[in-house]
Amino acid sequence: MEKTINISGNEVRLISSGATPIIYKNAFGRDFFSDLGTFLKLADTSSKAKKGQEMSALLSLFSNGDITIMYNFVWIYAKNADMNLKPLEEWLTGFEEFPMFDFLGDVMDLVMRSVSTKKA
Repeated sequence: MEKTINISGNEVRLISSGATPIIYKNAFGRDFFSDLGTFLKLADTSSKAKKGQEMSALLSLFSNGDITIMYNFVWIYAKNADMNLKPLEEWLTGFEEFPMFDFLGDVMDLVMRSVSTKKA
């Protein structure tokens, strides 16, 4: 699946494929599916916080370093679209802002479609 999002005025193409978990493992040395659970929890909590609920839960998730997983997921889908993409830290410095919550819904859509099954 492919999706294009806007990050700080830049169009960023994201692709999910069967290689995504392998690219993730190679890039971060972590299991894609283990981190997926954390990503989904963060996304759910941030969605509720955006609606004015559970702000303290969101802050606690960010304070323990899990926010990095959100960056990892956005980058890995961008890397899947462009294998010549700069390493995560260099890529992030290319954006004046990185308003994760503005495009988190689009990333969630990509994640959910990539792990869901299609009925025959």
